[in-house]
Amino acid sequence: MMLMLRKHQTQFSEVIDGIINGSGVRDILLAVTPGGGKSSIPIIAGRLKEADLIDGLAWVVPRQALQDQGERGFLDPFFRRMFNHGLTIRSATNDKNPCRGTDGFVTTYQALGMDEGGTVLNEFRCRRYALILDEFHHVEEGGIWHQALDPIYRNAEFVVKMTGTLERGDGKPIAFIRYRGGHPVLENDDHTAVITYNRRDALAEKAILPISFYLNDGQSSWVNQNGESRKIDSFSQAKKTERAAALYTALKTDFASELLRECVLHWRALIRENPRAKMLVVTAEFDQAKDVTYMLKRSIGLNAEIATSHNSKDAARAIKHFKAGKVDVLVTIAMAYEGLDVPPVTHICCLTHIRSTPWIEQMVARGVRIDKGAGPYEFQRCHVFAPKDDLFVEIMDRIRKEQTPRLKKGSKPEESEFEKAQIPGDGSGTIGPDITPLGSSLTDRSEHFIGLDGVIIQEQAELPLMDTVSERETKLRQKIAKHINSYSYIHRYKPQRINAEIKRHFGKARDDMGLEDLELLLQHIEKYYPCEIVDTLTEPPPGMEEYLRPRARRKRVSSKPQHWTPRSEIMKFGCYDGIRGRYV
Repeated sequence: MMLMLRKHQTQFSEVIDGIINGSGVRDILLAVTPGGGKSSIPIIAGRLKEADLIDGLAWVVPRQALQDQGERGFLDPFFRRMFNHGLTIRSATNDKNPCRGTDGFVTTYQALGMDEGGTVLNEFRCRRYALILDEFHHVEEGGIWHQALDPIYRNAEFVVKMTGTLERGDGKPIAFIRYRGGHPVLENDDHTAVITYNRRDALAEKAILPISFYLNDGQSSWVNQNGESRKIDSFSQAKKTERAAALYTALKTDFASELLRECVLHWRALIRENPRAKMLVVTAEFDQAKDVTYMLKRSIGLNAEIATSHNSKDAARAIKHFKAGKVDVLVTIAMAYEGLDVPPVTHICCLTHIRSTPWIEQMVARGVRIDKGAGPYEFQRCHVFAPKDDLFVEIMDRIRKEQTPRLKKGSKPEESEFEKAQIPGDGSGTIGPDITPLGSSLTDRSEHFIGLDGVIIQEQAELPLMDTVSERETKLRQKIAKHINSYSYIHRYKPQRINAEIKRHFGKARDDMGLEDLELLLQHIEKYYPCEIVDTLTEPPPGMEEYLRPRARRKRVSSKPQHWTPRSEIMKFGCYDGIRGRYV
């Protein structure tokens, strides 16, 4: 039985019911406020497979970290209990037979963009799939990802498009949606269903946390490209032509250190009551991220790690440590902010000059997840520390007033001067004003609360998570490799020979095997390739008689010198222990 469904989950479930009953809807668009919870949507879509309308789910996400998160979501005990499902999916990167005995697969836009052989497209042509595009605003109309996705999109049985923001930071149109007057068309028709879930909806249903913004004003001084010295005593005093320079200077000099210190002090005060509390620091460029990480670790003594796209493997490891509670502070540029689901995050320190409205909204949303292990809802809150520049104030006011014109139907809303002046991008840019920063300092701070009063949620107990399908496959491959290496060492064979025999018997390599095949393989080698010395070998399986020859019978002995003892003395006194100097 499904319990505690949110508004958009209920509406999506009703759409799926309608499809099963023959409504004719093929395309579903969900505009869900960041943090509102879209991860359950693919699970609900799995009912199409149970109704035999599709053969599998194909979930596409923006980043590899979200790929692992998506796979793990299907094993979340809370979701399994809520939706009474037993579905599983696996991570795949342009694999042949990507499902491999599961109910679907999760991949990335980057992987599809590099799928020159059309592996995924061929899969869609051979089988019926529901295509789920997560944060699909990343797909620019006419871009490389759009070109790679378009034939897959057309060959899908059903399409589910989800995003937390129906606009791009660079202002370009998003693929796979219609526009009218420069804005997305959000209208239902015979083949399309549109579901919206804004911030007010989420707060009313206690789905996200309220936010406290701590906006910090400051003074800045710099030298412009003409060699002239400029100084402002407050961000609000800066002229339009000076705003970018003032903010950039502040975040390049002492103001940034003072802002970070204020956030750390506030976070440290909170962890006395909530030891689970974590902090996320967002910068604009790699050098700044490295400097901040060094400062947190060396000067302040915090357990901090960095996660940027400059080193994807280390970044994935850092994010995994952050989620597992091994790291208290994570420093990132852009790769860890969107879709990062770490409920214990309570503090966000914004040290970037990028002022793209959708990007700032996504960044702030990293702290609005409800942490079931942190106590009652009314004691939880997201704390955001940021500069008090006019553009950030404008974005905060949009969040406060629920000014999300991209979700409204009708006429085109008026665009403010602040929105026209936004610095676009995805938060990873390194371009700043052509100036030389001289210095800055933090002057004062003001607090702004955004939320609804009197909201209480029902607490849920923490449940242990199972390994994902990919993790189980990896562990099985490691166990198989360890067994084969041990067998080869004991019986004096090269592992390559045993691997060749196994591949010949099963007709495929281990890398191409799914979970069920790997389990059968492990049983096979444990039976026919025993590591212990046996007098009588097990009867070879059918088809292996020609190349499964008898193995060595003698046990491999240590190459270290052993104390020689006459057999007569062994029979009489036992073995001689050279260390103890006596027979035992």
